[in-house]
Amino acid sequence: MKKYLCHERLYVRFLTLYGLGLVLFTLAWTLSYLFLPEGIIRGRTGGAMLVGDEAADSFIAEWLPIVAVNLFGVSMIILSNRIYRYKGIPLGYPVPLVFLIMYAVCLGTNSFSIPLPERMAPSIAVFGRTGLYEIAALTLVSVSTYSINLYEVTRFIPATYTTVIPKPKFSLTLEQWIGLVLAIVILLAANAREAYMIVTL
Repeated sequence: MKKYLCHERLYVRFLTLYGLGLVLFTLAWTLSYLFLPEGIIRGRTGGAMLVGDEAADSFIAEWLPIVAVNLFGVSMIILSNRIYRYKGIPLGYPVPLVFLIMYAVCLGTNSFSIPLPERMAPSIAVFGRTGLYEIAALTLVSVSTYSINLYEVTRFIPATYTTVIPKPKFSLTLEQWIGLVLAIVILLAANAREAYMIVTL
């Protein structure tokens, strides 16, 4: 698995990380739908608190907070990748995986700030929503910036790390820049579709 997560080609890294995420997503969605009560985490996530639980009066007013929350996710991934890696795996990699699991629980328990008419059973109908595309974009951000780590964590408790030598510059290859720009474009487009879906409910 590590061989493909850190592969030299961006598309291999993306397919591996996103594929792993989809497996975790499907498992978490199924278990939460079957065993967790409806609305268990509604209003309790940072994103939900920032975006609110009512639709805005206009598309732009709905879109901008969604973009802000997602760009915060982008910055968190890049910062994590810049600072640490563990056994060669950048610490930004778990971020989209966590987002996929949280999205799965929201689907399975209908914990969205603006709830669905009923919670959604696992099905391919999820591809008609925007969540998987937004997190695919975040995954692409993660694998596009995988090579900029400053420190290698050797142990978490107690925290021990060494400096990566030679010190990586904050620079990306052309392939990585293309991946990063494409990720932002996909993210903004998915955010726009989400905002449109909300204001037209």
